[in-house]
Amino acid sequence: MSSVKKIRVLRGSPEEVGEQLQENLERMLESTRRWAEILTFDPEPETGLTPKNIVWRKNKAKLYRYVNGEIKYRTPVLFIYALINKAYILDLTPGMSLIEHLVKEGFDVYLLDWGEFQWEDRDLRYDDFICDYIARAVRKVCQISGTESLSMAGYCMGGTMTTMYAALYSRPEVKNIVYIAAPIDFENAGLSSIWLKPPGFDPDKVADTYKLVPKEFIDTGVKMLKPVNNFWGTYTRLWKNIEEGVSIRSWKALNKWVNDNVHFPGAAYRQWIKEFYQENKLVKNEFRIKGQRVELKNIKSSLLVLAGENDHIVLPHQTKAILELSSSQDKEFHLFPVGHGGLVFGSVARNQVYPTIANWLAARS
Repeated sequence: MSSVKKIRVLRGSPEEVGEQLQENLERMLESTRRWAEILTFDPEPETGLTPKNIVWRKNKAKLYRYVNGEIKYRTPVLFIYALINKAYILDLTPGMSLIEHLVKEGFDVYLLDWGEFQWEDRDLRYDDFICDYIARAVRKVCQISGTESLSMAGYCMGGTMTTMYAALYSRPEVKNIVYIAAPIDFENAGLSSIWLKPPGFDPDKVADTYKLVPKEFIDTGVKMLKPVNNFWGTYTRLWKNIEEGVSIRSWKALNKWVNDNVHFPGAAYRQWIKEFYQENKLVKNEFRIKGQRVELKNIKSSLLVLAGENDHIVLPHQTKAILELSSSQDKEFHLFPVGHGGLVFGSVARNQVYPTIANWLAARS
């Protein structure tokens, strides 16, 4: 669709101004009608379109390997995403996809997609996700790629889980880690710390009541951290896109993802709220996976840490903490003028974040 023309400044006699005003109004009404038709009748845009193959499965989880004509960099890259929402935000639409960008740059890219948790998954803990899913996926990636090391990239909670894995497992070698808005230090998590502070908020009661915490419960809680922006801003951004001539497909794809949530296994939810947000065990070296202490000093990988200065879900200092807590010598921190999603979607992501990640990995792969 062509860009919407800007309204012209009105000049001239009252009659001429009236004619110009009428013309502008007609143009706006026509544009509004056309966009309304697209919003109402067009199907939801397809997402996750970068060609891929399923190379391993466990339960609902799938390990994807993305098809690439030529692999320039031998070290494979494994993406780990959070347990809520869907992983296709990393491969949203053609031209707006971090995975697509890395594949085109010649990287051997994998993604662990958790799938949609159901009632039988209610007792899954981080012990299971780290040892039975991520650890096995890592071995499979290295086996297929024929390497003894890999790079890992974690977005949001996926970065937290990547940290747990890297602190516990020395082989295969985690050569590089890319952190994308990943919470590590939960001491001051902004409004989340206030809302989830004990004894006012009881995660045991939530987990015991629901067993499998409904996606609607999680979605509402996250959106209420910034209700005006999340409930009304969605549509103000739409009208801004209309004015600027931005593709409606991009807006619809992002809106689809924002509302495409998954249930949260109650056992993992209990750990996430109590042991991370309320007790901050990870940075205190008190968090345990199957009885083994997770010590962040064990991490010696090269680190690329990315944060959004407007992120209200994961504050920049929460991610930056890994720079001091690990034993890594090769480490970089980049702060971008975006929110949580802006690190993987939008013009800043496409023009700044994607190249930053690609260039950093290329120099270490």
